[in-house]
Amino acid sequence: MLAFLKAAPRGMLIAVAVAFVFLNGLGVWQLYRLHWKEGLIADLARTESMPAVPVASVLGQPKPSWRSVTLPACTIDPAHLINMHSEMDGTPGFRVLTACPLPTETNLLIDLGFSVNRLTLGAPVNIEPVGRLRPSEKPGVIAPVNVAASGEWYTRNTPDIATAWHTPLRPDYFLVLDLAASKLSLPGLQQGPVTAPLPNRHFEYALTWFSLAFIMLGIFVAFVRQRQAQQ
Repeated sequence: MLAFLKAAPRGMLIAVAVAFVFLNGLGVWQLYRLHWKEGLIADLARTESMPAVPVASVLGQPKPSWRSVTLPACTIDPAHLINMHSEMDGTPGFRVLTACPLPTETNLLIDLGFSVNRLTLGAPVNIEPVGRLRPSEKPGVIAPVNVAASGEWYTRNTPDIATAWHTPLRPDYFLVLDLAASKLSLPGLQQGPVTAPLPNRHFEYALTWFSLAFIMLGIFVAFVRQRQAQQ
């Protein structure tokens, strides 16, 4: 072992050691992510068969995500309607967003559904919202910036929307409307997915990082052995 270490170039030995620890660390991180994702999937499955309940009875619970809930009767204000750039099944279009009041002194962002063209309302529309609670999403690093002045929206950024509407919005959750259960029918509005897709490939990613670490180590060992043989 001592002879092997002496034969290995010092700089390369240090670099390989650091990279080996780093790659294995990424693998361990993916295993943590695997456990986290399995918890989300379990939460989603747990709520599938639960009936819709008043939103106020759910928001105070430890895990309200994905629950089917009802909101008090609400009037969609045509001035509080956002068409957010999106796509569904490969078709570009817009997610149509509005807000409805909660029993507390704030409002909840509502995702009404998907429209191929920008949706506008000529008059207020009354609904009795039924849908699924979903955790609010933080905009990604490369996500375009919302431009409220020109009506170009790319993310459900509740602070941006609250500022544009001068309306307080709950920052942690939004509702994806169930059009059929809410008895809402608007020209061009389609039902969007009420739950988010939750792919779980973290175990594959972990194996990839672990494999890269040991492949690199094997190449380094082979290089040093060849170097020893030539000396």
